Amino acid sequence: MEPIKTELGFTSMLAVPSNGRRGGLAMLWKTDMKIDTQTYSPHHIDVQVLIPSTQPWRLTGLYGYSEEQLKPETWRLMKHLYNRSTLPWLCVGDYNEILVSEEKNGRHPKPLPPMLAFRNTLLACGLIDLGYHGYRYTWRNGREGEDFIEERLDRVCASLDWSELYPTAKVHHLTVSYSDHDPILITTSPQNAQHNRRRQKIHRFEEKWVAHPECEKVIRDSWTQTQPLGPMNCLFEKIKACRAHLVAWSITAFGNTRTRLIEKQQVLEELVAQGYESNRERINILRREINELIHHEEVYWRQRSRSIWLPAGDKNTRFFHQRASQRKKKNTIEGLHDKDGV
Repeated sequence: MEPIKTELGFTSMLAVPSNGRRGGLAMLWKTDMKIDTQTYSPHHIDVQVLIPSTQPWRLTGLYGYSEEQLKPETWRLMKHLYNRSTLPWLCVGDYNEILVSEEKNGRHPKPLPPMLAFRNTLLACGLIDLGYHGYRYTWRNGREGEDFIEERLDRVCASLDWSELYPTAKVHHLTVSYSDHDPILITTSPQNAQHNRRRQKIHRFEEKWVAHPECEKVIRDSWTQTQPLGPMNCLFEKIKACRAHLVAWSITAFGNTRTRLIEKQQVLEELVAQGYESNRERINILRREINELIHHEEVYWRQRSRSIWLPAGDKNTRFFHQRASQRKKKNTIEGLHDKDGV
């Protein structure tokens, strides 16, 4: 979890270890808020959130039991947590249950008793479902044909006093290519516009080019076409021409990875909004393309950070970006010291 914490830009973390490849919880936060941990288990993390100039409130990350016979344990846990505090309460996570039959698509309808047990638990705990923006279902089983199922298992619930504390709060169902669960984003205030400074682009040999089947041909063709006079001039011109050809080829072969990621992500969200079941083949193809672009981004930032100790599959793009930025800043400072004779 430490590399993930660094990648996401958080400074503190509470993690509950997984049991092999199953389970595991983590809560991460930044230094501008204070978190007072109350209780945790393999199925929850409960904390008090202390933000300057704001009333304290409590946040619970919940992972409900998936086994049907153990789901009453989830409701007992929620009621126990409710009785521990009277602070405004936000409870978010994978409840592993639905509230109404419309929150399930595929196979047999959900029996009424489990849904009633969930509704009664929310009522007993004074929690209200905050709704959502985006595609209705947050989980799917990945199977084909008649075995396909999707449900809204993940949700955000809050007490009335928490909703009054954050009246503009919104819940967004996001779409990703690498998980059977969709992430949930909670916004409590309008996002400030971010202005990116333009900077000069330096063209370097990209590690990701090597994996492309056309790369070797581009280098060979460029190297054989350039025939200037003189051995050193010949080498210099060959390198210069090869670099220019590779950069031009890269624009065609790869394009702007970040722009393509955004565009494909938008298309993915549109297809999911139309219905996952009817667009399954196109969605699966698009998810593979997005994962490939994400891999290109990882390799791009890994090359700049020189952090070769992390595997490319860990999706640590932001971590590599931060390491590259820190190295650039360090080199700038060292250059100033050398200039000043320090």
